[in-house]
Amino acid sequence: MTIWLRSILIAILATFWLTVDLSWADGPTPRIKPAPPKLSSILGDTDAQKFRSAMRAIDRRRWETVEDYRRKINDPTAKDILVWIQSMKDPEVSFEDLSYVVHDLSDWPRMTGIQAKAEDLMFDKPRNANDTIAWFSGRDPVSGEGRAALADAYFAIGDNVSGDYWLRKAWREAKLTRDGQKKIYKKHKSRLTVDDHMARGDHLIWEGTAHFSKVEGLLSLLPSAQKNLLDARMRTLRNRSGMDAAINRVPAVLADDTGLLYARAKWRRQKKTKEYALPVYLQISVPAATDKGKERVWRERKIMAYWAIKEERFQDAYNLTLHHGMARGSGFAEAEFLGGWLALRKLKQPDLAIPHFQRLRDGVSYPVSIARGSYWLGRAYEAKYDPQYIAHYTDAARFSNTYYGFLAADRLNPEYSEVILPAEQILPVETSSLATDRRFRAMELLAEAREEHYYTLFSFHMDDVVPNLENLTQLSQLGKRYGYMKPSVRAAKQASRFQDMLTESGYPIPEQILNLPDKFDKPFVLAIARQESEFNLSAVSSARAYGMMQMINSTASATARKHRISYSRSRLTTDAEYSVNLGALHLHDLLRQFDGSYILAAAAYNAGPHRAKQWIRDYGDPRTGEIDPIDWIESVPFSETRNYIHRVMENIQVYRARLDNNSAQNKILRDIKKGAF
Repeated sequence: MTIWLRSILIAILATFWLTVDLSWADGPTPRIKPAPPKLSSILGDTDAQKFRSAMRAIDRRRWETVEDYRRKINDPTAKDILVWIQSMKDPEVSFEDLSYVVHDLSDWPRMTGIQAKAEDLMFDKPRNANDTIAWFSGRDPVSGEGRAALADAYFAIGDNVSGDYWLRKAWREAKLTRDGQKKIYKKHKSRLTVDDHMARGDHLIWEGTAHFSKVEGLLSLLPSAQKNLLDARMRTLRNRSGMDAAINRVPAVLADDTGLLYARAKWRRQKKTKEYALPVYLQISVPAATDKGKERVWRERKIMAYWAIKEERFQDAYNLTLHHGMARGSGFAEAEFLGGWLALRKLKQPDLAIPHFQRLRDGVSYPVSIARGSYWLGRAYEAKYDPQYIAHYTDAARFSNTYYGFLAADRLNPEYSEVILPAEQILPVETSSLATDRRFRAMELLAEAREEHYYTLFSFHMDDVVPNLENLTQLSQLGKRYGYMKPSVRAAKQASRFQDMLTESGYPIPEQILNLPDKFDKPFVLAIARQESEFNLSAVSSARAYGMMQMINSTASATARKHRISYSRSRLTTDAEYSVNLGALHLHDLLRQFDGSYILAAAAYNAGPHRAKQWIRDYGDPRTGEIDPIDWIESVPFSETRNYIHRVMENIQVYRARLDNNSAQNKILRDIKKGAF
């Protein structure tokens, strides 16, 4: 080797050794460990760890452990969450804890049930009379036991007027346990009358067969005529032996009792035929005395009304909508709408229809229902060639993201109406009233601890009561931040309370749907997913439907088999792409099966293809002109499916705009008619 090469090699080696870290020779180099991630951005680490441990104890029903953590945690909101959950779940929760929650956390969710637990303890172990009256200051009892406890307190201080009032509220209007019923009767039998006992028996029969044993305990307190009436009602509803003889024992003056007519008509419908039942249903002309009774009678008469529509007995169907006696609620809205729709579309009597639609419009508060009343008022006035129809369509069109709002806009401008969606603002919580709301802070703690169930209880409660759109926006965006899509979307839906909408939060577009191949109708898939689960991947319904697209196991496995996809039920609730793909394929299959008809595919997705086909046979084919597609939807006998189709059709309009820079043509009527031959 030359001297020159040797010199170069020595230089290279020297440089190498100078750059090598030899500090290992003196022991390991100290390293600074990164700080562990904080358990909470709200709580200190100690409280955060204890709070999460307490939540695990709740899952295991270890209530003494929960109480131990409550004592050790310093943060008041975390402590409140634990005592609130314990008040709901712990069967041995103390009266003191229940009282604290009722009085200090009165604006938290599930308060009616918590107060009822406290009232039950007051009924079993009476408190000082003045303390009891003070406990109810500013709030009415929510249970029969609470009413009885308050009645006893008033009797104890000599206020018999107030005592009698609450005693009768307890006896006539509450379910009570058998022991509770005996206890109240034993204590107050001298104050209770035959009318009170009869009212209680009537109330309990309307509440259902589970309460009939308590009615039997009252029969000996009644004169023979009333005793025979209640006995006949119960025997008929339970299909017991001696039913006919019991009915014959009812005196003629009571033979037209609404409860007895209801029992006889229902028995005929279930055990014989609807034809045989119809005359008895039509005899009912006096509303039931209780709200539950009114609801039960309407439920039966509604079944019969849709049967009569199928049989083209439209006058009978209309008559079945009368005398319902309801002034609010979904049953009221159904009865008034159906009466008006039958009068207008089947009996061709717009003057008969208008009062029904006006009562509907005036008696509801939800935007979808207001729009329905106004739209059909417009249709009725238009059928009379009365220019008032314009005002009613204009009123309905104000609710611009609802089914009937879209239809009304189309009636006002059939050539072209546009869907323009407002941009949603991002609003910081720190500058709003929610910043100091302990319920919102509780939601943040629950979200950080990944307690989705309790978070959702709060969110559903809050979205009903927040006072403005700003708070609703923040509520929805909080759910989105933690990936809780169902409460986020549900909160955004409530923007309609303020005649507004939260576009991005209310109508999210998951990338799994956005990235579907072009053969899929993406607005339709989005519309279905929003209605099915509100984009909640982990959703499991009471009918055992799974995932974002809510597919039952048999349908999902059949769809996977048909399209040669490996099937896994667990992936329906854990793999968004898999869940969306199977649901989209099933929806695509239904569209092909029903010639591209949105309304038939939606009906089939919700109720099954066999029912959609049955309704085509029963009411006509909306694709062929046999029946107006709008009327076909209203003819569907399942309330859930009618509502489902309405919501899906309105969702399609919004999502078509969402996918096109928040602006698109309103094609509601074209979409309803889609698939026509």
